[in-house]
Amino acid sequence: MPDAIIDTENNARICRITCGWKKPDLPLDAVRRYWRDVHSPAIARRPGIWEYRHYQFDAVRAIFDGADIEQNCPADQQLMWLSDVRYADDDALATFAAEPGEQVRGELLGDIDLIVDQSTTYKAIDAMARTLLDRTASVPPQGKPSTPAFGLFLRSRTAEPDFRAFIVTLAERWAAEPGVLRLRYSLLEAPDVAAERAAGYPIKTHPPERQYQAWIDIVLADDMVASVLPMHGLADHIHALHAYPIAANYTSNYAGKPTFVGLRGFPAWDALTTIGGYNQAQPAILGWMYGPVADGVTLEPVAR
Repeated sequence: MPDAIIDTENNARICRITCGWKKPDLPLDAVRRYWRDVHSPAIARRPGIWEYRHYQFDAVRAIFDGADIEQNCPADQQLMWLSDVRYADDDALATFAAEPGEQVRGELLGDIDLIVDQSTTYKAIDAMARTLLDRTASVPPQGKPSTPAFGLFLRSRTAEPDFRAFIVTLAERWAAEPGVLRLRYSLLEAPDVAAERAAGYPIKTHPPERQYQAWIDIVLADDMVASVLPMHGLADHIHALHAYPIAANYTSNYAGKPTFVGLRGFPAWDALTTIGGYNQAQPAILGWMYGPVADGVTLEPVAR
């Protein structure tokens, strides 16, 4: 079954990866709740999405002992979140861009002006974004990871072809380590500001020196695993590696359908699973509450 999970993720040919930080006057907890409970459920039901995960990050940690690369990042430059939205193909992306209508879409995009200080959207196409491994306990993930999980953001030292080839090789080596439970790499295109502006997105892109060229989504069995991962060649190709601990990861759309969290929000999912109110997760009640968008939505994670 793990191969089926990997295949499901890799069915998406187009990934739009948006990461950034909040306006300084807003409390971080309030921004996290707004994105999780207000913004994400609205995005989750837009047509054309294959998968939508939202990662919330804690402060950068240097987790690789002895690696001769930059692992620290100034506090006022650290990312606070990443939204990973995937589409099956160009037609699906076009459908997403066209619906809902202009007025509703404008209100949704208003969230960017409401809470975002700076934010950068990258694309990763076809083999530039691949899941190599997933042996985690819950797929798709909801809430705080049960074992150490990190978003590794990398800046290149070498030319793009050499850097990308190295990252793929590195990811394959790490995925073969027994203590690695999940690994997905994304080789990031430089932000296309003109395309984002044409789509109506407010432009708040980080300057080039603060942009990243790759992201690795990795989950470890325990904190010691990072110390035994192969490091050969790291400093030759990587200028900076910033490891953001994942405070929480919410999946609002999976395999082309909103998840239970995407429909009812994480607080409802958390309350229901804690108390066992599974009657509230039955298809009849979800259909009554949400209509056709709830077709096929189930509470349980994908079976292994």
